[in-house]
Amino acid sequence: MPSTLERSIAFTRRPGWSLYLRHRYRLPYLLLLPVVLLLLLFLAWPLASVFYFSLRRTPLGEPSQFVGLDNFALLFREARFLGNILASLQYLVGVLGLSVPVAYLAAVLISSKVRGAGAFRTLFLLPWIIAPVVSAILFRTMVDPYTGPVARALETLTGRKYLFLVNPQLAVITIIVHSAWRSFPLEMLLIAAGLTSIPQELYDSAKVDGAGGWAQFRYVTLPLTKNQLFVAVLLITIWTLQDAEGVYSLTQGGPGYTTEVVGVRLFKEAFIYFNVGIAAAIGVVLIALSVLFMVFYLRVLGAGEGQ
Repeated sequence: MPSTLERSIAFTRRPGWSLYLRHRYRLPYLLLLPVVLLLLLFLAWPLASVFYFSLRRTPLGEPSQFVGLDNFALLFREARFLGNILASLQYLVGVLGLSVPVAYLAAVLISSKVRGAGAFRTLFLLPWIIAPVVSAILFRTMVDPYTGPVARALETLTGRKYLFLVNPQLAVITIIVHSAWRSFPLEMLLIAAGLTSIPQELYDSAKVDGAGGWAQFRYVTLPLTKNQLFVAVLLITIWTLQDAEGVYSLTQGGPGYTTEVVGVRLFKEAFIYFNVGIAAAIGVVLIALSVLFMVFYLRVLGAGEGQ
């Protein structure tokens, strides 16, 4: 009498079985095909277009010409563009340094059992809901030297008039505070998701061992929310590096080129100066910066997990 294995092998050798398998395993690919086509249409094609136009010079009203890497050479020989990169890095460090601690505190608050935590959650999400241009106009109104409540309050306290969007240092602080205010709700939600997954027994055990609040945060909270923190920092890094609308609505890159981050420079080249080739080259540099930061964060996370 044939064994179960022999019967299974004999069954798979029946006529039409291979045809059935081909049709069965073809169906998932057919179902995924519309999504793949949409990704190619909305992601791959624009990305390829950016690389294509970065190698060409496109004078307004004239045919484009292939120039190779001349656009990149022109950018990296320009002191203004190097200043744009430094402004973007300064902007990024400031936003992360301000938003991450605030997001941790807000996440602890909305994850606690304190009364009114739901109201705080709704309140903290407002910056994320408001459009960047609207929030930028709100900040411009608040720091207006003649009618803004922030500028008037500082003038009352110090006796000096503060021109936030004219003074270079104050302009940088303004765009950092604005972006951090908009960024922390997303970080808060991701960190709060990690906080809610930590068992209460770990904190109880830490208390029994004599750990105070800082020790509990250092040895329990921070290690167990590291992955959520990594995702939050990565998303905010990419978002901040590519930010143009918030900074442009606040300062237009001024005073001078002090707050002209790379995203703002790209916007000006593409839609004000109509230098499509230069704008595409700046876009490629932005993609490269985003990839470099992503690789750096992945290596840091991998090194931390290997310890």
